[in-house]
Amino acid sequence: MFEAEIKYLAAGPVAPPGQGLAEAVCRDVYYDSPDGAFAASGRELRLREESGRVTLTCKQPPFDAATGSKEELETRVADGAAMGEILARLGYVPRIAYAKRCRRFRDVSQGLALEIAVVRVDFSSEVFIEIEHLAQSRQDALAALPVIRAYAAGLGLTRECRQAYTDLFLASRAKA
Repeated sequence: MFEAEIKYLAAGPVAPPGQGLAEAVCRDVYYDSPDGAFAASGRELRLREESGRVTLTCKQPPFDAATGSKEELETRVADGAAMGEILARLGYVPRIAYAKRCRRFRDVSQGLALEIAVVRVDFSSEVFIEIEHLAQSRQDALAALPVIRAYAAGLGLTRECRQAYTDLFLASRAKA
């Protein structure tokens, strides 16, 4: 799937319209090759635990540099600890780990199904708003980005955050 996603910095409280979903905490571990080459190539390998479910995601380099939107391949994993060990035996090492608290909503704009998330990460005091659409093709994902921007503008969101959470995490550690 191609994830068209734009992340915004919230200037104040945001109450997205649409169907509210359960709040969730995601515990993410990003893996890399020992020399950092996998991440340096723009790809990400993430093992996520959320509400007792574990998902392995491989993200390709961004297809849209302005937003960082990426193609993602995902699969559910029956045993997160075993998958972590498999990744280690394949030569990958944990590079980044953080928790992400999300309040999610679903809505439709201009015929596109959107998922909106109000996000807090454990390494920052900022509040982020993610607005995304999952598309079958790169072209459909690119076409969704103006719809996402228009939807965000309707919510009063104007400050796009172009850095990935992994980059924000590394920057926060460099300051510490």
